[in-house]
Order: sequence, then structure tokens, then C-alpha cells
Amino acid sequence: MIEPVYTSYRLCLMKPEHILVQGPVSRGESVRTRLAQLAWREGISAFVTNNVPFSFSSGRLLAGGLAHLIDALAEHDDVTVMELGAGIGYLSAFSLDALRDRFPEAYERSTFLVSDGEPSLVEAAESRGVLRDHRERSQFTIADLRDASCIVSHQPRLLILSYLLDAIPPVHVAKSEGVMETARVATYVPEDCSVFDGGSWPPVLMRAEDIAHVLQNKENVSPPLGRKLVSLLVEEWSWVEEQGLTSGSTLLNSRRQTIHDLCRILGQMPEESGIAITDFGYVDSCAMDLSEMMTEYGLCAFWAVAFDEIVEVADRHGFETYLHRGDEGQTHTLLIYSGSRGNRFLDAFVSGFEGMIPDRPGGILHNLEEDATLADIYKVIDHIEQTIPDEEINLYGNLSRFAHLLLQFGDLEGAAAFSERCIERYPEVAAPEMAILGSVKGKKQELGAAEVLFKRAVELAPGLATAHLGLAGVCKAREEWESYFEHVKAYLATANCDVPEAMAQIAATLNETQLWEPADQANRWLEEYGT
Repeated sequence: MIEPVYTSYRLCLMKPEHILVQGPVSRGESVRTRLAQLAWREGISAFVTNNVPFSFSSGRLLAGGLAHLIDALAEHDDVTVMELGAGIGYLSAFSLDALRDRFPEAYERSTFLVSDGEPSLVEAAESRGVLRDHRERSQFTIADLRDASCIVSHQPRLLILSYLLDAIPPVHVAKSEGVMETARVATYVPEDCSVFDGGSWPPVLMRAEDIAHVLQNKENVSPPLGRKLVSLLVEEWSWVEEQGLTSGSTLLNSRRQTIHDLCRILGQMPEESGIAITDFGYVDSCAMDLSEMMTEYGLCAFWAVAFDEIVEVADRHGFETYLHRGDEGQTHTLLIYSGSRGNRFLDAFVSGFEGMIPDRPGGILHNLEEDATLADIYKVIDHIEQTIPDEEINLYGNLSRFAHLLLQFGDLEGAAAFSERCIERYPEVAAPEMAILGSVKGKKQELGAAEVLFKRAVELAPGLATAHLGLAGVCKAREEWESYFEHVKAYLATANCDVPEAMAQIAATLNETQLWEPADQANRWLEEYGT
């Protein structure tokens, strides 16, 4: 029985066919936020297994704009640049490339500190070797936006935050008839939901009561299981009046405290310094719709950024702000600047960002009709490649997008060609494309080459379902049954596995082999849970 919502809240009750998992809490304390934080237990591979698109936000186009800012800062002095939440470090690496090629004197004056708050992420990123061409000019370090002293101790002249603020849970704020209210989020699961946990053998069926119990008691949940549970969550919003809040907006994702903290950090940085923030969100948060406040990629969750709030807080701290504006709800870049040489910095910002259009290839592809044919797809891709500069086209996100789009249409050779371009340019993260190319090699019976590609993919992204399934296929073709079974079990544990289908395959494949016992277990499992 669902308890009634307190009278200080205003919203209808959920239907009784839902099980309450968590009563009304702030966004930062919600189940969805807690599950989102699980993603980073996978390290850098979380970007891959959750299909998080990263192209402009960590690509050469943005890096070229940032290089102009660094050149302006380095006109008279050495410059320390610090990237927070850098992930694998591509953006810093590409910024250093741009400095070396376009502003060699500034390159010699620059030192990059490439950081993340999770030591395991920093260690993994460093092991990928993205910054190996700039060893003298860069280093990885641990730094967290919540620890101002760690950042200030390095005395950076420029802080870079690319798609970092959106990963910080906001406070949802509404202004209704002049009264400021904050949102509380209650979480439910449908009574008739269920999910298979393939992390053990044989897989376990979790029903709604089991799921609610696990989430209510904050039991240890693996990232793949968390991805399955996220799709079942139902959230209900309610509002409570808050004292001391001010905003001119109707509805926004407020990160006022985070922005205050950033401005205090800027106040302790050297005299001529800045913070560059690239993120998706709204310049006018009055335009922000409730349904657009969160974007989900598997287990990861990102909340739109209200740029007008950042500008408002920065102005209160006495800092100048310069904005490169995209479409509402899309990518914007904002510079917060302190110092007396504002015009010089503004000129550099305009020179670096003027005419820049984030994810232009994506915008063209999004305009395709729903009934587009493969010929239509190729026509658009050809148009993109003929009219858009290579530095935009050859972003990882775009090449990967082309490969997977062609794969959907059954064009394996076309998908393989774009996958090869991904692997050549981004060998540190191109695990899905390695799996695509491995599948093409496997279909040609080039089992050795396929195995190498699948293994490389698993090393980069241990939770990548297609890579484990590919390795199982290689072992099946070689009749290496024990290895086949081990790889299928690894596939079962991934978030994208069709568990009943995989169990049926185990039963059929191992039935006449020395591994008849797992086949028998799979058959009994299928009899109990059906297909």
C-alpha cells in the first residue's frame, strides 16, 4: 500500500500497481542518481558500455577554440591549464596538438594537468597513453571539483570543464506564482516488472519485490544489473516551498552552490585567469521543459545546465562572461574571466569560437526521414564528407555514428570501413568498432583476426556484450566448448544480453558435447522461466 504524499507536496498519487522504492527526496539523494554513480565503477569503459556520445565535447573542433584562449593567456607568462573531469584525456591531448601546430610559442609556455576525481579513472586514462606525444607538456593528476584547495594549489590560469557540470545532480527549482519551490523525487517500480540477473550461473530472475528490496536496502548492484534496473524506474515529482531561494526562471536545474564554488576558485587563481565551461543546456532556462531536464545513456544520467544561472552568479562575483551560444537544449561554451585584459581575451574567444557549430554532421543526419533507405544514408554521408571539414567529420562520435548506422541497414562492408577509421584514429576507446570489424572477419572465417579484435575490445570495455558474444562465436566455430561456455557466461553478465535467447543457445550448442551438464542446466532453466 502506497503511503499518501505529505500535504506540503502537490502532485497526484501513483497508481496502486506500483511499488514504492523511495519516498520523496532531493535529486541528489534519489535512486536514479545513486545508480548513475555506479557507472563509473566501470572506469573509462563506462562511456563505451553506456553508449555515451562524445565527439565535439572531447574533439579537435573544441580543442582548436580552446587553443586560442591559451595563446592569449600565454602572451607574457607561462600557463598552467587544468582540465577537470577529463575522462580519457582526449580534449587536453587535442588542445596540445592545436597549440603545437598553430601557436608553437604558447605551446612551449603551457603545462596541462589532466585530472579526474576518481583515482581509478586517472590510472586507467594514463595507461591508455593519450598524452604520450606531449609528455613534456602534460601530466595526469587527481583533482575533484568539490576540493577547491587541490585545484587552487596548482595555480592554473585556465580551468576546462567539458560536459562535467551536467553530470553533477542539480537541485530542481520552480517558480510558481512568485513562490520558489524545490522538487522532491519519489521512485517506484511496476508490480509486474522483472529482470534477469545474468551475473551468476544460472541466471537469477528478479521480480518487482526483489528489485524494490535491493534498491531500498542499497545492496551492492553491479553496473550491468544497474543498467537493467534503470529502465524499470518510475519517478514522481512533487514540490515544496523553500525560503531564501531567488530566481527569475520558471523551471531550472540549479547548481548555484557549485557555481559559487567555481567562482571562489577563480578568485584564488592568478590575476589573469579563466574557466571554460562546455556543456549541453539552456541559455534561457525559462525554455527548459521538465521532460528535457535529464538525458540518459544506459546507466549514466546527465542533467541539462542552466547557463543563465552561471552568468548570474559570475556577475555577482564581479567576473566577466563570454558565451558561444548554440541552439537551446544543445551545446554552449561559456568563458568566465577575471583580470584587466578582458578585451584581449574576448578577441581570442571570438577568434576561436566564431562560426563553430557543435555536431554539425549529427544535425544533418537527424533530418533524415524515418523511411530513409541505405541509398539515402550514403547520399547524406557523401554530402557531409564533401562539405564539412575533416576535423569535424573525423571526430570519434561521428565515425562511430556512421559505422553503426550502416550496420543497422545490414551494410557490413560499409560499417567495417568506418570502424577501421575509428580504430585507426581512436584505438584507446573504439571497442564497439573493433567488435563490428571482428564480426566481419568472423563471417569471412578469418577467425584469428576476429579473435584478436574481440579480445582488444574486451580489454577496452569489459562490459561490451558484442565482444563477448563474438568470442563465443569464434570458440564455437573451433569447437572449443569450455572456452565457448566461459565467453557465453561473460556475455550473460552484460547489460545488453538477451538472457533467454543466450540460455537457449547454450542448451542447443553444448547438448552433444562433454559439457552436457551446463546444457542440462540451461534446459531446466528454460523449462522454469520459458523462452
